[in-house]
Amino acid sequence: MEPTKRKRVLLTSWLQKKLEYGLFLLYISGAYRTNPTAALQVVTGLQPLHLQIQQEATYARVARARSSSNFFTVIFSPTDYESKSNGIHIHPLIFFSTIKFHLQKIRDSGAKAIYTDGSKTDEGTGSAYCILENYGIIASWQDKLDHSNLVFQTEILAFKIAIEAASTLHRPIKIWTDSLSSLMAILNPKSHHSNECADQLAKEAITKGDPFFLPKPLSYLKSEIKSAALNIWQDNWDNGETGRSTHDIVPRVSKKPVGWNREDIMFVTGHGPFPSYSHRFNLRTHDNCSCGEKGDPMRYATKCRFTLSWHFQTLTVSLKLQWLKNILTNNLSRTRLRLLMRFICDENNLIVEDNN
Repeated sequence: MEPTKRKRVLLTSWLQKKLEYGLFLLYISGAYRTNPTAALQVVTGLQPLHLQIQQEATYARVARARSSSNFFTVIFSPTDYESKSNGIHIHPLIFFSTIKFHLQKIRDSGAKAIYTDGSKTDEGTGSAYCILENYGIIASWQDKLDHSNLVFQTEILAFKIAIEAASTLHRPIKIWTDSLSSLMAILNPKSHHSNECADQLAKEAITKGDPFFLPKPLSYLKSEIKSAALNIWQDNWDNGETGRSTHDIVPRVSKKPVGWNREDIMFVTGHGPFPSYSHRFNLRTHDNCSCGEKGDPMRYATKCRFTLSWHFQTLTVSLKLQWLKNILTNNLSRTRLRLLMRFICDENNLIVEDNN
């Protein structure tokens, strides 16, 4: 392994150990401290902290430092993405004295003018302009862009190309654009034939235009890094050794919390005021309930005589997983489950047999 890659692997491992924020997850969830951190991350929707830090570091290296960066096995190159603007390079006094622009509704007069537009559909993204005179198209341009490009980028590109075309005419000419169309739609303005031509050309460019490379927006870079981090989190969750009972019910990771409270977590994970839990962690010499049978969550929910008021229908082992999923997705069943857990917590001395 190359020294640089080895250092990165060692740093990742070090970060993972140093940034174990299980204590914060316990405060948020109210779970027992013996619960696996991986399970609590999925339940609370909190991505592993070392992944979040590496996300931000990767984005900073690519977007700001403009250098290639590896996010685990995914390589991000700065040439694929737009660079941040460094501000106006022309003094405002000079800029506004040489370039005039104003906003007004389009009036089709038949005079020579350039109309620009951009379009984005499920099939792709396109940009175009057309030069009209006497209500006829005398010149046009259209290009196909990558699906990752934004409509805003297509409109700015069309406007830029239109300005370059206008500069070759050596005469004053108006350039019309409908970049404010989304805002003007509130006023329900009438459609204009000239801009419809530009819009039609932009849509045709999606399937007929020549490919045009335009750097992807930085927002797309951020979403790609987030997607890569989510995939790594999912892979770690699928192949982990802890939290398997939680994985059976919540197999997919997400940044949205599952919606379980303290009682739900205790029942699903088995990390709670149960004799089976105490015995597992050598806090008791046996796992029996006061009723004489094994004191685990499933027995309290279906068979133990001390919890008869909150019993659910007895189930077979093969249906246990589906049974539990149904309870956690049904409001009435989940309310009963929480009442059961509160009873076990409040009356623990009643249901837990003396440790002898």
